[in-house]
Amino acid sequence: MYEKLRKAIDSGLLDKALTNIVPPPSPDEITARSNQLSVHLRPEHIQLLLEWGGSNLDEIRINGLHKMRGDDAFVEFANDYRGFIYKYDREGVVYLEDTDGGLNKQIALSIPDFINEVLLGERCVPFYGDDWLAELKKHKLV
Repeated sequence: MYEKLRKAIDSGLLDKALTNIVPPPSPDEITARSNQLSVHLRPEHIQLLLEWGGSNLDEIRINGLHKMRGDDAFVEFANDYRGFIYKYDREGVVYLEDTDGGLNKQIALSIPDFINEVLLGERCVPFYGDDWLAELKKHKLV
C-alpha cells in the first residue's frame, strides 16, 4: 500500500538528514489509541502506522500515536514543514488544513491516494509545485 514511500527513500528523493524512520507501534498500542478517538483509525491509517510509525520523511511527518489528534469529524495523521496538517474524515477522505487560515481542503480520497498520487504523484503540483514534480520524474516516481 505504501511501497512508493520506500521507493522515494531508496531513490534519494528524500533528504536523509530530514528523514528519521522510527520503529512502529504494536497492533495493541494502535488499537488502544484508536479506541480513545471519536473517529476510529481507518485500516489504511493502521497500515501506515504499522509500516512507518511516527517517522519524519523529509517532506512529511507521520504523526505517531502520541502526536495524533482527533475530534468528532477528523483524525490528523501527518503534517509538513510548511505548517499544513493532513487529516481524514470518517470515510477516509483526506483534507489539508492550512494552519494560517484554518481552511480545510479535500485533496485525496484516502491516505494511500494522498501519498501515492498527491505527495509522490502527478497531482502534486497544486500543493508542492512544478519543481517537486520534476524531482519526482527525475527519481522515476512518476
